[in-house]
Amino acid sequence: MTATWPDLDDLALLVLVGETGSFGRAAAATGQSQPSVSRRIAALERSLKVPLLHRRPTGSTLTPAGRVVLDWAASLLEAAQDFNRSVEVLRSRRRVAVRAAVSMTIAEYLAPRWLQEMRKRQPDTTVALQVANSTEVGGLVEAGRVDIGFLESPTVERRLRTRRVGYDSLTVVVAPEHAWATQRHSVAAEQLADTPLLVREPGSGTRETIDHALGRAGLEYVPAMELASNTALKTAAVTGMGPAVISGLAVGHELASGTLVEVHVQGVDLRRPLTAVWRRDQDLSPEAVELYGVARGR
Repeated sequence: MTATWPDLDDLALLVLVGETGSFGRAAAATGQSQPSVSRRIAALERSLKVPLLHRRPTGSTLTPAGRVVLDWAASLLEAAQDFNRSVEVLRSRRRVAVRAAVSMTIAEYLAPRWLQEMRKRQPDTTVALQVANSTEVGGLVEAGRVDIGFLESPTVERRLRTRRVGYDSLTVVVAPEHAWATQRHSVAAEQLADTPLLVREPGSGTRETIDHALGRAGLEYVPAMELASNTALKTAAVTGMGPAVISGLAVGHELASGTLVEVHVQGVDLRRPLTAVWRRDQDLSPEAVELYGVARGR
């Protein structure tokens, strides 16, 4: 036997008539004519084979059975709303085709262009982007919380697949009033290591790069201050707190305007790779492959 299901819109009209006590007010609230609302409620009564309303010149009131049906209808409508919300969440999750994590410098200076290019190439693909330092990006990929990561560290966990997408160089910058700003020759690596430096926090690709670069030269240094963002690093350098080691991507405007001065360093390689990483036990989805290609400039 095939069940006959009540129309949810008709049940919503019943609830509204019961709440307002009037076909006219229910019609006004829904933008329908009063005769149309009356006909739909009558059709609902015939379908359910239950009298729902007492109709009087002064208004309509629910029958005892109508009050029970109204309570049931309200529960059914609430369940339908929950169903629609759940489907919308599922739909939105399906639209997120790529879960990616990027390190902070990449997030600030490269990822916006990548996302714009992805939108041009695949307008129906959504990239859910998380921003963290390079160590945390690797952890998110290992844990399976993102499909692909992009980081700036010179070393990457062997458990991850790696592909180079480009290179970046760190820059030592000082305020124009700093003694190094007036030196025509480069600063030696030993002098850099002997000077308290403004650096990024441990775990960042920028910090790991300067640590490795000086370490390979057999040098150690003591940071003057550790800061968690490029903006904070630039601000500290501009105010004369000391030399800052920062990505060249982050200081183009300041160098052009003269608010910061670049200091060349001899005897140390401050170049670093920009690397895409993903789990060895998982293949990239076509959308993630496309994002990887965008990052490589392909």
